[in-house]
Amino acid sequence: MLDVIGLATVAMDVIMQVDELPQEDGFAIVGKSNYLPGGSGTNVITQVSRLSGKCGFMAQIGDDNLGEEIKSSIVQEKIDERGLRTIPNSTSLHTDIVVDSKGRKFILLNMGNSFLNMKKTDVDVNYLTQAKILYTDFLPGEAALQALKEAKKAGMTTVFNLQVGMNTMENLGVSKEMVLEALQYVDIFAPCQGGFYQLCETQDLPEACKYIRGYFKKLLLVTLGSKGSIAFDETDTKTFVPVYPIKVVDTTGAGDSYLGAFMYSYLIDKKPLRAAMEFATACAAFTCQNVGARTCPTLNQANEMINHGK
Repeated sequence: MLDVIGLATVAMDVIMQVDELPQEDGFAIVGKSNYLPGGSGTNVITQVSRLSGKCGFMAQIGDDNLGEEIKSSIVQEKIDERGLRTIPNSTSLHTDIVVDSKGRKFILLNMGNSFLNMKKTDVDVNYLTQAKILYTDFLPGEAALQALKEAKKAGMTTVFNLQVGMNTMENLGVSKEMVLEALQYVDIFAPCQGGFYQLCETQDLPEACKYIRGYFKKLLLVTLGSKGSIAFDETDTKTFVPVYPIKVVDTTGAGDSYLGAFMYSYLIDKKPLRAAMEFATACAAFTCQNVGARTCPTLNQANEMINHGK
């Protein structure tokens, strides 16, 4: 039995080091290219796995070299890869990141033609229901909505992390109506602050909470970036946890680490809400002390950081 299965964003970052960023109609010399695993969905599940959770992942990848790299990175993190479907003659979701010698960069997002083409009929219900928890960032939307329905039918706990703003979601085929419909199948709704405000069409947190309660009555957990995180349980009791006092190096992946650590602590380790939020905050802080999205801690590293901070 798996603890968590993710149906969410999976990607590969292709980092190209160049002599200088090209001007319009110019060119650059590529010195070296590196593959780094990315995708917020796999980052979240990686954090759960590094904390000793038993995890699996569902997504569609291409039969290209990037797809092989994605699968290899998932296996390396001790995540069960049986839920990955390789689509023949297709391209995997990836980002091309061009960086010059001074650290300046630009990023090109290549959606490919495999990831977003996952339909509701592609959801492997037998595999999905081997887990206790479903995690999704609601991409691809059609498949994610079907997975949420099947998960609730099977008695699983469901977590929906709205990672980006609604403008981006709509460009990826997910409407506001789809998001609101999905909330009836969700136990923990964990939006980022920007996505939450866009969904509720207000920049005021109390107003946004009042709006979302018209569609969602269970645990609401909002990450507030440098301001910390805040949760409202089913009785609307508020729990606020500030950020960990550290010197920040790179915030990339911090939100992913937070959500993965929260799921582990709250749903697997069965810690109280505040304790789970504090543990998640420490894991996110660990990630912020290193460069890159996949620098989240192991259980020993997380506990060492917490003990050092006391």
